Amino acid sequence: MYALTDPAASIPQRRARAAGAVAAPGAPVPATTPPRPAEALKLRVSAEPGPSAPMVKAEVDANPFRKIGGSWVTEFNSVILRETLGTIRVPGGEHDGQDQRSRAVMAALMAFKPKDEIEGMLAAQATALHFGAMECFRRAMIPDQPFDIASKLRRDGANLARGMTEMLDAIARKRGKGPQVVRVERVVVQDGGQAIVGAVSAGTGVPGRGEG
Repeated sequence: MYALTDPAASIPQRRARAAGAVAAPGAPVPATTPPRPAEALKLRVSAEPGPSAPMVKAEVDANPFRKIGGSWVTEFNSVILRETLGTIRVPGGEHDGQDQRSRAVMAALMAFKPKDEIEGMLAAQATALHFGAMECFRRAMIPDQPFDIASKLRRDGANLARGMTEMLDAIARKRGKGPQVVRVERVVVQDGGQAIVGAVSAGTGVPGRGEG
């Protein structure tokens, strides 16, 4: 019992002797402790897929604003959001401050669902035009606003609103959803034939020609 209670013996030696080992005092004791957490972590990391495996989740997590600007480049999306916010007036009211306007702008940009940088830029322009038009309309309604100034503000607001709809048309055309236009370059009429230019409805004669 002296060997188990010898204060000079090291802790590994005491454990080995308590387990029934026959190691003599001072003899090396084989390691019986489990691997350290760092070593286990290293093994787990080495078991992960190599560089050839796709890392989709890491790319998505690193670009949280892709739904705003439509780009895989994080800096582009951040700049688009910052530039759009810079074109919007932020009142100093308690319920209409920077946080509320920022969320509103983010919601507006995300509503366009941009698929690339071009659509992200068009969405930013449309958003800026909308808020600019609303600001003109708001200023036109300020009490005691001179009539000529109020009238000009309304015209500016209408122009901005019209520009916003043009941006919507531009996005639709880029996505292939715009109206199809057929342009006739040349019309050839053979002998004995007739060419009609204009609207023709059933039950009527040729426009510009009388019945008879």
